[in-house]
Formats: sequence, structure tokens, C-alpha cells
Amino acid sequence: MSSIDPATMAQQLATFDVQPFKQRYTKQASQYQTKLDALGKVESALREFRTAVNEMNNSSSGIIKNSAKVSSEGVLTASAESNALTGSYQIFVEQVATSHQVSVGMPETLEPSTQVPLTGTLELEVDGKKLLLDLASLDSDGDGQASIADLASAINHHENNPGVNATLVRSGSKTHFMLSSEETGKKNVVEVSASGTGESWFEDAFTSLKELSPAKNAIIWLGEQGDGLKLENSSNTFNDAIDGVELTVTKAQDAGDAPLTMNVKGDKEGTKEQVTQFIDAYNALMSTLDKYSKVDVETNTRAALASDPTLRSIESQVKSAVRGEFAGMRLSQVGIEIGRDGKMKLDTDTFEKAQTNNSAVLEDMFNGDDNLLDSLDTLVKPYLQFSDGLFKSRKDALKQNIDRIEDKKVSLDRKYDMSYERYLKQFTQMNAIMTQMNQTKSLFGQPL
Repeated sequence: MSSIDPATMAQQLATFDVQPFKQRYTKQASQYQTKLDALGKVESALREFRTAVNEMNNSSSGIIKNSAKVSSEGVLTASAESNALTGSYQIFVEQVATSHQVSVGMPETLEPSTQVPLTGTLELEVDGKKLLLDLASLDSDGDGQASIADLASAINHHENNPGVNATLVRSGSKTHFMLSSEETGKKNVVEVSASGTGESWFEDAFTSLKELSPAKNAIIWLGEQGDGLKLENSSNTFNDAIDGVELTVTKAQDAGDAPLTMNVKGDKEGTKEQVTQFIDAYNALMSTLDKYSKVDVETNTRAALASDPTLRSIESQVKSAVRGEFAGMRLSQVGIEIGRDGKMKLDTDTFEKAQTNNSAVLEDMFNGDDNLLDSLDTLVKPYLQFSDGLFKSRKDALKQNIDRIEDKKVSLDRKYDMSYERYLKQFTQMNAIMTQMNQTKSLFGQPL
């Protein structure tokens, strides 16, 4: 009788005990993970669709695109939002906004390493906001010294900086200590004074400021200079001079110059591009929904989320929305149709006619309150809530199922270990008995 290998036998039988359960758990976990991955793909597609919708439905961007062109470059730039009224405007740029900049009257021997007093205070103020800097705080390393470079750094990095930049500028052989306001406009004048330092040269320096650039507002005229509508702004960008148009002045005109002409008109290609992006976003969403929910009768295969009620609901609601009537019109009437294959397509000729004849209605049907884009955002929003969205709850349930299976696998590993130890003990004993029997038989010359 030949001996057996107890470890091999124990491993085989212990594996046989747990294998059916392991295969079932692995299959279940795989199915759950496949569904979880599919839900993640659909959620991403829906989120991308919503992002695309919202990018075309905000205060600065809509389906209708407009352009603003200025007759001369280098003086004024302009951009038009979707709500801008088309027309021609005359604009004269009288003055650009500037920030206040001064040179502090420091000694001519000033260097970045020049020591400053460590007693007293330096007060800076811009537009009613103040910084009272304790000069003792400049000695950050405790060596009893601080330089003018340390002072500039302390001003620039102070948490209560009122909007002042301090800079050391080298010009020829001289170093200058400069202060400038961060913001433009006449209200942003830099005021500074030093006191209690015991150093007259330091305190006097901040009383003898040389103005390099005054704080000025930007001034433009809608129409002729002096005869039109005067507009003044602390920055060089005017957002509310003309509804839907942003103006940025870069250079002042000379007195007597003719006003610039700015033309605002519809951007047909830009509008078509916006509509195409909407169509692409819709088709991408529908393609993803179809990919993960379809049932192929011919091959008898089912996608991971075949017949899933959540996907059916999304598809049904989105399709219903885009087929609805908004501002008295349907998408099909402006050249946006859904073919038999379910894909949305653009009839360029019909759309261009709608642009020409019904531009206002086209904008209203897409961007009007509670119209198409608002409706689409409203219907997909509940699915995408981070705290209690439908996708989150579905994914959380699947993750919990996967976690439970992992717990079962851990228990199965323990069962395998127990079975292995039991079988190992049994076969080891059996092997010992067989060895003893062989030895006994050998005494009679009859080995087993």
C-alpha cells in the first residue's frame, strides 16, 4: 500500500468544499461591479450633458451669439453677450483708469540693505482701508535689525494690506522705494505716514512723496466728446454702459478726434456652433444610454443595465422635453430634428432661415425662463445631487452589495483554512497508519 501526500489531499478537498460558493460570490461581485461601472458611465454622460446645457444658458452665454467690432484697434475692445441689442454705437475714450503710484522720498544712498527703525508704526490707507504696521514686527529673526527690503516684503504680505504694492526699483545708481495702489480709480489713492520711530529721515521720507501716476477713473462718451453721454468708471472695463456689451479701454484718444464706431450684430456662425454643441451633447447622452441599456434580440445579449428603470426614465424625459413646444415653437420648426435612428440632426437651411426671421424667438425657446434649457436642467438635476441623487443611491446600494460579498469571501477563506486543517490532520493520521501497516507486513516478507 503506497503512502499519500496529506497536504495535497487536504488542499484538494478543502478547495472542493468552498469552490461552488467562491464561484457564485465571484460571479455576483462581477455582476454588481459591471452595473456599478455602467452607472458611473451613464452618470458621467448625464453630468456632461447638464454642463453643456448650463454653459449655453447663463448670463454671459446663450444659444444666440453676437459679435462686437470696433472701427479702430488699440483704443477700445468690445465683446457682446447673447442678450446684446444689435446696433451701431459711437464711443469716444477720453481717459483710461490708472492706479496711484508714488516714490517715497528716501535718501539718495538708499540700498535694499539700508536699515530701518524697529520702533514706531507705519500707517497705510487706501479707499478707507488701513494698515497700521508695527515696525518691531520687521525683526522676524530677532537679530535687532531690518532692512528696507524687509519693510517692502512686510507690506506686501501683510494680511491686512489695504491694497498697496511696495517695490524697490533700481534706476541707474539709485534705488527708489515705490508704493502703488493695486486697483485703478481715483478713490484708490495711497496715503502713508510714519510716526514714533525716533528717526527723522525715515518719517520725513513719507511726508515728501513724489507722485508718478495719479489715481484716475476711466472716462468714455457715448457719442461725441462733450456732447454725448459721459460715463466714468474706476476700472478700464465697463460692463453696464450698453446692455450685453463689455467695453475695455486701453488708450485715450486725443481731444478733437472722431469717436470710434462699434457695431454689434448677430454672429450666425457662432450661433450655429452653439446649436451644434447642443446637438452633440444630446446625441452623446442618448448613445451612452443606448449602449448600457440595449437588449440585442439577434445575439440574445443584454447590456449591463438592460431594461433599467432609471435609464428608461432619463431617456423618456429628455426625449419628451426636446420634442416639446417652447415660446410657441418646436425644435423641428427651426431645423433641429430627431431622425429614425434617434439621432438629433440640424437642417442648416431651415435653421439659417429661423436665425434671419425669428432670432428673438429662437433665443427665447432655448434660453427663456422655464423654456428648453431650463427644463432640461430641471429634469436631470435630481439624478445628479451629490448628497441624495438617484445615481448616488443606486451606486451606494451596489457598493454595499459588493462589500457584503467581500465579507462572505473572508468567511469562505476561514472555512477553507478550517477544512484544510481538518483534512490535513485526517490524512496525516491515515498516512501514519498506512506506514505502520507496511512496516508490519514487511516483517512477514509481504509488503503491501
